[in-house]
Amino acid sequence: MGQSRLIPCLVLGFCLTGLGVFSWASQVQARKFLLLSGGGFAKRSFSQYSGAIVPLTADDNAFSNDGPFLRLWQKSYAFSYTTDLSPLGPAAARIDALGASLTGEIGYQKNLTNGRLAGFAGLTYRRFELSPNDPGADLNKHPTGIPLTIDAEWSPFSRFTATTNLLYTLLHDDYWAQLKLGYNVFSSIKVGPEIVLQGGEKYRYMRYGAFISGIDLGKVYLSANIGLRDDLRENEKSFYGDLHVSFFY
Repeated sequence: MGQSRLIPCLVLGFCLTGLGVFSWASQVQARKFLLLSGGGFAKRSFSQYSGAIVPLTADDNAFSNDGPFLRLWQKSYAFSYTTDLSPLGPAAARIDALGASLTGEIGYQKNLTNGRLAGFAGLTYRRFELSPNDPGADLNKHPTGIPLTIDAEWSPFSRFTATTNLLYTLLHDDYWAQLKLGYNVFSSIKVGPEIVLQGGEKYRYMRYGAFISGIDLGKVYLSANIGLRDDLRENEKSFYGDLHVSFFY
């Protein structure tokens, strides 16, 4: 599939799936949704995502209670890297990559003393287009992967919250580990430091930064992250920034 058709086809698939879930869930009067969207940047890279989290129980307080959830994600990526294409091309050639993925997950949330724990498993499909072509790249070696996710939150004190998000994708051999320490400064707004370790077979990044979350605009909430990204393979540092929007329906 050509680059010009890759992103539209995957995004269309996500939209059709999302409309089906929306139509199904909206027929249950007490069903709630959480819709999410956002994007981020760093040196030579940009990412975008949108998603939906739907409780599988008709409970008006489902997001605060124990129960199963369905999560759908659409993501797109644009980044570049250098590699040695010899003898097919010049050494240290720059490769521009464009990719997209669709993911569906099912999991369960359990409330604990002063916190919560949730686990998810699912299926993801991704494709990348490289320009020029890199015969040594394995980004499309396994288009289908199995994501395993753990989300946890702990609030030992009334104004302090520690959250973590752990993701490992089988077959893709990619991982993401994030820890945020938040302090409630006003109403629902939290601020604090974050640290992220992200990597795969041929890349590894460490992110050190700060975040603000819970900016309440009614049913819409905003959050943002900013800081320094350390490329541990290339020994290169750059700034990063993310913006996230969530909407309760």
